[in-house]
Amino acid sequence: MTDTAIERRDEAIAEAIANGRSLQAVRKQFRLSAAEIDDVLEKVCPVDLRARMRMIKRDVGRIDRLVQVFFEKALAGDVPSGLLVVRIWERLHELCGMNAAAKIELIQAPREAPTSYERITDVIMQLTRPNGRNGKPGAASLDGNGSGGPAASDTGEAS
Repeated sequence: MTDTAIERRDEAIAEAIANGRSLQAVRKQFRLSAAEIDDVLEKVCPVDLRARMRMIKRDVGRIDRLVQVFFEKALAGDVPSGLLVVRIWERLHELCGMNAAAKIELIQAPREAPTSYERITDVIMQLTRPNGRNGKPGAASLDGNGSGGPAASDTGEAS
């Protein structure tokens, strides 16, 4: 096929889809695979970031005009119009990405393990001070007299 024939075919495919024909029916009519239909649609209707923003802005404007009519009816007491306005606002928020619930994550940092320096210092303090570094009884106070040596009852001496 020539380039112009391919372009005409692509436009006919896009028009058929825009007129409401299903992708399956269009695939059968033009004898194309799903990947070929996707390629045609990408060529005819490229959707990049700018195109998405244009579509969103256009839809927001249309939704805004639609809301005005039903909002006035809702204020006059028409309950179905009020429900419709709420649904339209939900759609608007979904379209603009404002429908996500706020998520708060609390992260608690793990308690740091004592360094080797701190562990060695604690052991030395427990051995040299009667009450140790942390206020716990150290090895020196285990005998009860605070001297760090054996208790008098352990040496066999009478008191």
